[in-house]
Amino acid sequence: MKRTHLFILGIFFVCSPVPCVGQTSYTPYGKKPLTLQEVIHPSTILGPSISAFSWRPGGKKLTEICPTLGPRGVSTLCEYDLETHGTTSLFQTVVGKEKLDLNSYQWSPRGDAILLEGENDLWLLDPRTAAVRKLTHDGVLKEVPTFSPSGDRVAFVKNHNLLIVEIKTGVVRQLTHDGSATVYNGRLDWVYEEELANRSTARAYEWSPDGKCIAYLRLDDGPVPEYPITDYLATHVRLVHERFPQSGDPNPLPSMHVVALDDATAKPAAFALDRKHVEYFGPTFAWTPDGAAVCFLALNRAQTDVAVHRWSPRLGTDRVLFVEHDPYWVNLLEPPKFLKGGREFLWVSERDGWQHVYLYTADGKLERQITRGAWMLDNPIFQDAPLIQLDAQQNWLYFASTYPDPRERQLYRIHLDGSGMERISQEAGTHTLDLSPDGRYLIDRFSTPEKPPVTRLLDSNGTLAATLDGPVNHLADYAWGKSQDVELKSADGSTLYARLLKPADFDPAKKYPVIVDVYGGPHVQLIQNRWDDHILYQQLLTQSGFLIWSLDNRGSWGRGHAWETAIFQNMGKHELEDQLAGVDYLKSLPYVDGSRIGIRGWSYGGYMTLYALTHAPDVFKCGSAGAPVTDWKFYDSIYTERYMRTPKEDPAGYKSSSPLEAAANLKSKLLIIHGTSDDNVHMQNTINFLNALINAGKPYEFHLQPGQKHGFTGDAPRSYVDQRIVEFFKESL
Repeated sequence: MKRTHLFILGIFFVCSPVPCVGQTSYTPYGKKPLTLQEVIHPSTILGPSISAFSWRPGGKKLTEICPTLGPRGVSTLCEYDLETHGTTSLFQTVVGKEKLDLNSYQWSPRGDAILLEGENDLWLLDPRTAAVRKLTHDGVLKEVPTFSPSGDRVAFVKNHNLLIVEIKTGVVRQLTHDGSATVYNGRLDWVYEEELANRSTARAYEWSPDGKCIAYLRLDDGPVPEYPITDYLATHVRLVHERFPQSGDPNPLPSMHVVALDDATAKPAAFALDRKHVEYFGPTFAWTPDGAAVCFLALNRAQTDVAVHRWSPRLGTDRVLFVEHDPYWVNLLEPPKFLKGGREFLWVSERDGWQHVYLYTADGKLERQITRGAWMLDNPIFQDAPLIQLDAQQNWLYFASTYPDPRERQLYRIHLDGSGMERISQEAGTHTLDLSPDGRYLIDRFSTPEKPPVTRLLDSNGTLAATLDGPVNHLADYAWGKSQDVELKSADGSTLYARLLKPADFDPAKKYPVIVDVYGGPHVQLIQNRWDDHILYQQLLTQSGFLIWSLDNRGSWGRGHAWETAIFQNMGKHELEDQLAGVDYLKSLPYVDGSRIGIRGWSYGGYMTLYALTHAPDVFKCGSAGAPVTDWKFYDSIYTERYMRTPKEDPAGYKSSSPLEAAANLKSKLLIIHGTSDDNVHMQNTINFLNALINAGKPYEFHLQPGQKHGFTGDAPRSYVDQRIVEFFKESL
């Protein structure tokens, strides 16, 4: 489920080419209705966008992938010149025909080559001639490849072992030899990637600045219980075993290592781990600029203490620079970011209740807090994007933050002494930041709920230099419902942010049913001033005559640590209280039929749906729960224990937070959905809940999706379940 979890919007529902009942006649104001085909393939409305931006080293150029529509489906790697504002093509592939994955491209440090992946091997592209050379030749999957700092080698993981290949000769050298189905070298296992790295990266190794060593994380999943997942679609049904630690189970055994590349006979140096006090290592780490030491993070099992280590493998010495402590949990696991010269580093912490930047000396002495206030730094969800960025001279620190409105992300810069904070972005909405290596330019991807993303090139002070991508869209051709941002008060007087979407032909004299579209879990914020393709699905639902309501309850992201920790050791309770305050607001509206309110969600949203139906059984007329957690004892250790501790430590909290324990309270109509191959929220959750409903004599509807994981893929499976959900709400509300 993960700290910034779940597909939240992307899988909420994408729909089929089959129109909803009554949809074809819906044409208010002469506008076209949305179709399920257009929702499932939004590029037919929005047009294709450029993607995968990367600054070319050693020059004033950047590259991006430029898709084009047409029968050939050509995808092009383009280069944009910052001085001439001209664009040239470097390389093209035909989607579905070429063996190379253009999305995998990465520049060499010298800017003279591009690394690509394809057919389970690595390839080099010459950007001057577009010639491609195969770098490896065995056809065995290569994962998480990266160039060395000088660009003369590429490291990668194969069969859970770390290897390097020489660019000039193609000679491959294996650095570790104990990789197996349960031992991971340089690559994260499932639970580390999902819950500690936030799905932003699977890589767990780092080159030293001089390229002579590689530090890597080794994970031993041997102690972790195996979870069986059944593949029913095979001719002979087979069982797939996933290493999945449920709350309270043994976790992967981590260890830190450094391997020297100039001595082929040397064994990797290993850090001596105190397993009594350390349960996890942070998924990423950083070398000091001189390459003498590696800084990494060590966590206790409760994730309340994060120790910052400075380990010198050559000297065999280790020093704990400081320990970050939080009585609830520590969210941030970014390693120190060293400044030039290595005498200082930047550290991001929530110690004052908000994500802010601090400056430390290299030996762990706090010098100053750089940013401060009742707002927080943030970066895009599920992306390997830095939280803070520095210009080449280190005069300015750049970041995105929730100031002045937590529903937005605005861009700022500030001096390292904490002075001269300047706002770079100006338009209301959500902005993301990618600073050029020399600090002269930045890429700003900007959107609002009414305006799909536009990508712009700005000078470092925020002046528009060029619009790189403003895709043509056809939104004006469609009957577009109006959304209204709402502020209301919770039971304890806190301000809650919500959004109400009305049909394009909304009539205030009518009474409308409402679908509460919920997520509600940690590290997710639904009410943001930004575009998301899920908006199209919500618009589609309004065409069936529903109002759509979403609210961010306590426990959600963007409002500071105290707002999030309200859920500690009692998940569901405070989230539901806030959602019910939203329902009370809805019932106060003259055009809302308070007897026809439904609720739906996926993953944590599915959990919230079941929790609401079983703990406020008279409020909602119906609910649709997709891939729900039904009892936290079934979910993974790192995520669950962060908020609930172990079942042994908090048995009362596990019981009160469990929809499974309260299944007999269900009164509303329920549709529950799960994929048979879900490797995240296992089908065990739903099966146990259905069993409890049967034992209590409670009716339900169940949709079982064969072979699908946590997020359904493929047009037919997605369209089938989405159509079923639409029909469920039309029948039930």
